[in-house]
Amino acid sequence: MHHELLESQHDLVHSCIIKKQKISKMKKLEYKKFKGLHIVCKGCGKSIEINQSEYKGCKHPIEKQKYKAVLRQNGVRKTKDLKALEYDDAIKELLDFKHELSNPIKLITPKKLKETQPLSNKNDEVKHEKFIDCVMMYSDYLENVDVPFFEQRTRSRAYIRDTIGYILKFRDYLENQGYNSDKVTIYQIDKNIVGTYFENLFKNTKSDATYNHHIRTLKSFYKFLIEKKGYELFNPMQFAKLKNVTLNTFSVDDNDFDKLLESIDETIESDTIHTYKNGVTKKMYRPYVKNGIELIAYTGMRLVEALSIKYSDIVLDENGNIEYLMGIDIKYEKSHNHLKTKPVKYVPIPITPELEDLLNRLNYKQYIGEDRYLIGPDELISRESMTKQLSHSFGFYRDKAGITAKIGLKHLRKTFLTKIQISTGMVTSLGYQKTASVIEKNYLDKGKIAKSVKEKGFRLFNNRTKM
Repeated sequence: MHHELLESQHDLVHSCIIKKQKISKMKKLEYKKFKGLHIVCKGCGKSIEINQSEYKGCKHPIEKQKYKAVLRQNGVRKTKDLKALEYDDAIKELLDFKHELSNPIKLITPKKLKETQPLSNKNDEVKHEKFIDCVMMYSDYLENVDVPFFEQRTRSRAYIRDTIGYILKFRDYLENQGYNSDKVTIYQIDKNIVGTYFENLFKNTKSDATYNHHIRTLKSFYKFLIEKKGYELFNPMQFAKLKNVTLNTFSVDDNDFDKLLESIDETIESDTIHTYKNGVTKKMYRPYVKNGIELIAYTGMRLVEALSIKYSDIVLDENGNIEYLMGIDIKYEKSHNHLKTKPVKYVPIPITPELEDLLNRLNYKQYIGEDRYLIGPDELISRESMTKQLSHSFGFYRDKAGITAKIGLKHLRKTFLTKIQISTGMVTSLGYQKTASVIEKNYLDKGKIAKSVKEKGFRLFNNRTKM
């Protein structure tokens, strides 16, 4: 009897070894398309069911792969890591899970997410996804690496750089606190360490907007891990509050604008050199700087939009006179039309005497209709590099002109829209923003409008006489 028991146990062990060897020889778990069934790598969090070849660079062994059920119940996403290692068993387990969710009689107690554990000693071994690996996954997501077509978004390199930069500042904070950021897992970062980090930022960050960027970035990062990657993770950013930011809607004074343009005309070599704090010097004058600033001021377009205007965007009337310019709301296109399923949002730019004079100086009659940029058409740099240079040059010449108001290129847009509103009341109709409320809240200089009302001699009661 004892001999038979040992023999039975031996056969069982042998069977398990054979099964494990069989599984280990597989490159990936078997996959056939079945609604709700996915295969994920628990080592890197990547979905790998699309084909049986190495997908998205995942080279983790079979032990890291799991069948996963992803279902929806009443609009809520429900997931479960399945225990099965065979396709048929996984389908059965998925159907059981589906039945369990849809059974109205059986009460299901949702799994309560445990709060993350305090950060462990930096020398401890980790068993979960590393924080830095999650940051890399998020960077890939922002760049649309292996992101489904309908989820892809158009993001600039600068946006991705700045976004990941905010998260890496948090990593630097962990390092300064004595933790090894290459070993810390995403599960070990609890709300206490995040709270201390933001308490420090709250006290030391001069700009409220910059502080809010840190908040929004980490919120989006955790939202990505929980909603996109399906991590069963407590969100330490759940209750983070933004600072109230007072919107700066003042516009550029006429005299300051004149002083700015006059300072750009002074092209003496020694007057165009800027020395940075690190001792690096840079020449700030470029042939396109003055014309670029004027075009932004006279069109009310954003920097990148103004630099994208071409001679072919000039619309003439039947008599050959300039009727208006056609700009493109690039910000709207990126946010609401990145799949190009809607008509392009064009902005008809009204012609003013200042704008017509600039177009004449740019020899528009010679190049009318050509696919040629108005500003710096022959410059051997990208439009992106030109926007950076123009922004830096604006700040340099503003200070050089002795202008104390901290105006930037964005204030030229505010000035344009304010003046259009004061003169015509038709700023909303031109389509510079998606809604009138955005213009009212963010762009109109209320002080200038109030001053204009007085200058126009507005009276409440014409029949009243002075007492």
